[in-house]
Amino acid sequence: MAGLALSTTAAAGTLTVSGQARLEIPADQFSLSIGVSHTASTVDAARAKVDPVMNLLIETVDGLKLKRHKDWRTSRYDVSPQWKPRPRNAGSDWTPEIIGYKVRSGLAVTSTKMDVAGQLIAKAAEAGANDIGAVQFSLADPRTSRQEAIQTAARHAITDASSLASASHVRLLEIRQLSLDGAQSNPPRPAEHMYMAGTAMMRGAAADKASAPDISGGMVTVTASVTAEWEIAPNSGGQTEEAGSTGHEDTSP
Repeated sequence: MAGLALSTTAAAGTLTVSGQARLEIPADQFSLSIGVSHTASTVDAARAKVDPVMNLLIETVDGLKLKRHKDWRTSRYDVSPQWKPRPRNAGSDWTPEIIGYKVRSGLAVTSTKMDVAGQLIAKAAEAGANDIGAVQFSLADPRTSRQEAIQTAARHAITDASSLASASHVRLLEIRQLSLDGAQSNPPRPAEHMYMAGTAMMRGAAADKASAPDISGGMVTVTASVTAEWEIAPNSGGQTEEAGSTGHEDTSP
């Protein structure tokens, strides 16, 4: 993909070319939140439901060889009061009243061990997690793919500039301006799932690899756009010279 602009005078002029790149890179990292929440009349009663499940979730991630701090961390542990709803026709003497407490706790998992994503969802549901987020996919080292996209876009700009110069019978002298208009990555859509704790199916099923959902990471789209402006001159020799700053011509698509 390229955008071309040519401006010339009798003596010299400029040629501006934009080169684009769009790469599809397999995702090599997943992120997932797993947790549990429970509401009870007291904090201790709510914690009595939440804490054992969290212990099982920690055993689960450890059992899948996911390392603390590197692959997972505690993402939250909070206690919030639950207030009695205000009546529609409440009188002036009505006062707010706490009727219970909600305890929430969770783990945030980010790992390059793509093959354990499905197992983690299944085992977390079996352990009693009732808050399992969608699986997010990304690149563990986005800079590498970003650099590849920028280099590809630059090669496209150089190749198209050479072609345009040859067709217009001008010479590329030197690059006057060079800019990166944008380089970004767009991950695939999150993978939704139906594994939730509390269902009879999950409670009765063994959450092993055979029963885990088969999750594929998909492709991450990495794009870049490079704009280059060359100084040009009429080609008196009949053969367009290559721009000295490019080193060599790359005719890759």
